[in-house]
Amino acid sequence: MLSHSTRRWLAGLGVAGAFVAASATPAAAADSFQLVSYDMLVAPGHTASNFLYAYDPESENELQKLTLDLDLSKVDDFATLDLASGGWDCATTDANLHCEAVAGEWGVPIFDYYLTAKSDATPGQKAEIAVKANGDGKVATGSITVTVAEGVDLQSEPEDSVDGAPGAEVGLPSTVRNGGENTAHGAVLRLQSDWLTPYVGNFSNCEYDDGLPAICRFDTDLEPGKSYKLSAPLPVKVDKTARTGSSVDNFVDWWTKDDWALIEKDPTWPLPQGKPGTGDELRLVEVGAARQSAPQTDVDRWNSFTDISVVVTGDNGADLAAVGSTATGKVGDQVKVSAGAHNLGPAVVETWREEGPLTVVEVPQGTTAVKVSEDCAPWVQDEPWNPWDHAGEPGAAKYGCIGYGDLAKGDTTSWEFTLRIDKLTGETSGKVATKLAGDPNESNNYASITVKAGTAGNGGDGGNGGNGGGEGDGGTLPITGSNTALIAGVGALLLAAGAAGYVVSRRRKTRFVA
Repeated sequence: MLSHSTRRWLAGLGVAGAFVAASATPAAAADSFQLVSYDMLVAPGHTASNFLYAYDPESENELQKLTLDLDLSKVDDFATLDLASGGWDCATTDANLHCEAVAGEWGVPIFDYYLTAKSDATPGQKAEIAVKANGDGKVATGSITVTVAEGVDLQSEPEDSVDGAPGAEVGLPSTVRNGGENTAHGAVLRLQSDWLTPYVGNFSNCEYDDGLPAICRFDTDLEPGKSYKLSAPLPVKVDKTARTGSSVDNFVDWWTKDDWALIEKDPTWPLPQGKPGTGDELRLVEVGAARQSAPQTDVDRWNSFTDISVVVTGDNGADLAAVGSTATGKVGDQVKVSAGAHNLGPAVVETWREEGPLTVVEVPQGTTAVKVSEDCAPWVQDEPWNPWDHAGEPGAAKYGCIGYGDLAKGDTTSWEFTLRIDKLTGETSGKVATKLAGDPNESNNYASITVKAGTAGNGGDGGNGGNGGGEGDGGTLPITGSNTALIAGVGALLLAAGAAGYVVSRRRKTRFVA
């Protein structure tokens, strides 16, 4: 089962105009070196982006040098290829594109490229680009099938919103418009629901399984200039732990049948199949007015994506208590302290959804923060604050700190600081303040970070605001070796519909202490 953060990450990453799926399995070789290439659709007069890469899943060593040879002779009549990524040295001889790259800090770069179909290209034209890869003397081959497709433009509203109380079932609406000049022969809807609002529908033409998106298929022709709505909203159920006042994002996007088929046919990283429903069929009903057989591709993926927020109503708050700490030392010492937030429930706190700091930390007077959690940044009351602009910057008087996960009842998250004691005559304290909209109990929203005179020692739990303690998670996990191939190999799944999901997933990682 995919984790919630993985689902969001796959939901959010996108490359406009690119629709790819893994091509034929790499040619047999004596070793395990592999080339992964992806088929693509491109409309006349439009550009699609794509990529390929090579790796050895059984080797412990990263590639040091990779050469690629692409035979463009069969696509030259209707398309051109342009390099999109840096780190490659390329030269063209006749119809052969030869490119070389050496490993940098992050290894050999992925080969990103653009392919543009000529305006007079004919939908249905198809040709292969033969690819040969040589990595540190190991050779693998593959191919990219390029198909010229009829261009259509499926459009949807960028945002929508509905209300729902914890435990209630609510319906997500969706409307799609064909903004292109060609009739779209059918469509595919993908719903990526949040774990707090899982899909609970039973439509016969929709597939779903826990941890997967819901996929609904329609055979209706969408005529140019016309809009179509769902015959019934997509039902989701608000989790009983959802916090009143929070806004839970669900993502709906629309695909042509041919674009989606590329994803499903990916033999390297195939999309798992969900279970079809047993109820009535979900239909598309025309709501607009206005005036084949060739494959079709959406020429503008960025306008086919809707963020539907479920605003949680009812009376189900979360009591978020501040957690402080204590340290001892003398002038000149450096001591470690922590600031934390403890969820007393009953609702879950989705820390990554908060737009401002989850906790504000005041550095005790007479001390200087010389080492700061990367999840904290200098904070000044009533001034604009971006947690990434100066993340982990030392020397500030106050810090705002963010969280990266869903904080269930009983969980604590915390952030570490190293303080240098500059002046100390007895005891000095700074405040830890939690900031959560709708907190039903403000009496425990403050705790203290206290530094006392004595033999140097790191802090215990300050305890003023709540229970618990713990460590903050300071950053992302490194990617290396075969993991790099995993990230690249999800192919078309990365081409969802917008880059915001990457930020969302980045903010969901944390370490909790129950």
